Amino acid sequence: MKISTFKAQSNISETLIDAVVIQLGGAESFKESAIDIANHGIDGGFHGFIYYTDTVEFAKKHRKAIMDYAEEMAKEFGQSGALEMIAGFNCLNGDYSQSEVAEAIYNDSDNSEQVLNALAWFIAEEVARAYSDACEK
Repeated sequence: MKISTFKAQSNISETLIDAVVIQLGGAESFKESAIDIANHGIDGGFHGFIYYTDTVEFAKKHRKAIMDYAEEMAKEFGQSGALEMIAGFNCLNGDYSQSEVAEAIYNDSDNSEQVLNALAWFIAEEVARAYSDACEK
């Protein structure tokens, strides 16, 4: 499936889709990786999402769009908000309260690397999952 077709059909913003595609190395690399990411998670080591230097910068650059999407998802899941959902991410092991997550996202706390990495992984997995699902239709 063409990325342009996917963007037209997706409920994820084109900005976030483009950002993830670019971070993964471009359209062909994204297409090759998307199903593996959707099936196994991004923590297996995918270009642009391996090192904190990459994921933290990515999350900071796209923080508002990621948080907007996270808010929508949290509402769909019946949670009080994005911070509750993010605090429950498996890669964070339940180690952070909602206030610690907020501090990490917005104020560069001691936990920022882990939390911002989780945000980058979250949106990359969401985009990959949506693309994988769209290809199956």
